[in-house]
Amino acid sequence: MKRIFYTILAVLPLFFSCEEKETESISRETPVPHMELLGDNPVVLIKGTDYNEAGIYAERYTADGDTIKDVEYRKLNDVNPDVAGSYKITYEVLNAEGVPFYINRDVTVADIEGYDVFELPTGVYDGIRVGRDAGGEVVITKLTTGIYSVSDLLAGYYEQYAGYGSAYGAPGVFVINEDGTITTELGYVSGWRETVEGVNITFDEATNTISYTQIMESGFSFDVKLTLQ
Repeated sequence: MKRIFYTILAVLPLFFSCEEKETESISRETPVPHMELLGDNPVVLIKGTDYNEAGIYAERYTADGDTIKDVEYRKLNDVNPDVAGSYKITYEVLNAEGVPFYINRDVTVADIEGYDVFELPTGVYDGIRVGRDAGGEVVITKLTTGIYSVSDLLAGYYEQYAGYGSAYGAPGVFVINEDGTITTELGYVSGWRETVEGVNITFDEATNTISYTQIMESGFSFDVKLTLQ
């Protein structure tokens, strides 16, 4: 693992003949600890549901070149799942010299209401971009009444089939409304920094298939089919 050093600038007094004194900027390097977030980032939480802290993993490096694994960290703030809004959780790790370094996780608590008109099956779906007949696996999980997380509104086409990676998936939620319609919320693909919405969503109970058209913020769209495995 490549080790990174952080330069610290300090101003130290230098004393000259008898009464004169000046200052000189002196720099030194201190090793940067390895830090990585466990779990998702960003995290979307539905108001009133539990926030499960995934934590981080950290390693620090000593002056002798040794690696200390799984070092302790400190979480500096928390999320109130009963108050909608945007939160930034900050974690602190001290390096071998006691210098603090930080890493952040973004959490959004969304005030969305769903209705228990019917149930969407949860589990792993085969995602297809219609017209290309390709995609990947999409996971749907029930969060609370009438609200379901969906791992990728783009059917896994870019993240998995095209091999672009996780930044090109579009996690979001399906919401069952009081009139029985299904809408999406919070869809976002970070790789392109675009919101993603599903429209004209239907659920075929006989085949356990969810069909819709995804529309990106730029206007680019294609049809999607998700079929329960």
